[in-house]
Amino acid sequence: MHLHHLLPTINGIAVLMYHNIMPAKGDRSTVTTNQLREQWNYLKENNYVCLSMKKFLSVIFGKEPAPEKSFLLTFDDGYLNNLKYAYPMLQEFGWSATFFLIASNLKKNICSACEDHEKMNTLQLSKIDPDTVQFGMHGYEHENFSELSSAEAHHVTRQMIEAFDESGLQYHKVLAYPFGARPKNSEKFKQLRSIFQKAGIAAAFRVGNKPQVTSDVNHYQMKRIDICGDDTIQDFAIKLRKGKLKPF
Repeated sequence: MHLHHLLPTINGIAVLMYHNIMPAKGDRSTVTTNQLREQWNYLKENNYVCLSMKKFLSVIFGKEPAPEKSFLLTFDDGYLNNLKYAYPMLQEFGWSATFFLIASNLKKNICSACEDHEKMNTLQLSKIDPDTVQFGMHGYEHENFSELSSAEAHHVTRQMIEAFDESGLQYHKVLAYPFGARPKNSEKFKQLRSIFQKAGIAAAFRVGNKPQVTSDVNHYQMKRIDICGDDTIQDFAIKLRKGKLKPF
């Protein structure tokens, strides 16, 4: 039994977080191609507006208003299955999304027999239409930023940006925290925020499971909504408005 009726509806941008996209069900972090199409048809039929990362940043920095019903699509980790299954659907719908990539993978010619975990390599990424997919950062080696010292966070941030710069890919200086993790201690978080600001990182995304309001924004704790393989279309509709399905 869902307890979503105890949660308020939040007027904000639904930043949707996906991981694996596969034809068949795998696990909680795998959304099937049929589920993805059903979810995106729901967005289209209910007049939601897809934002690019550029447009999203313009909205949260107060340069323009958000459309009344809007969303941002994000995919974590750089899985090859995102290119095989989500990318053609993005082109079909005429939408854009952000792929958050693990920077160290840009230096590897990745190859794996296991499609579930194979990552895109730089050559594959370079052939993606930049109007359809924008790239963002997801750590250097998927580090847990809540566990890093200030010196370690500075080093990882430098490595991450250098890897993206050397790849030749166009990218936005935005970060999705691996594991959604960032320091709980306010002083440590302040230090991390300062590191990001000096590095030119415009925004960082946690999870939070709430639509991101556009007033009183903390640009280094932007909220995303976790879209899971066991979500029904009714669950998806609730998450768009409330972020999660129960209050605890």
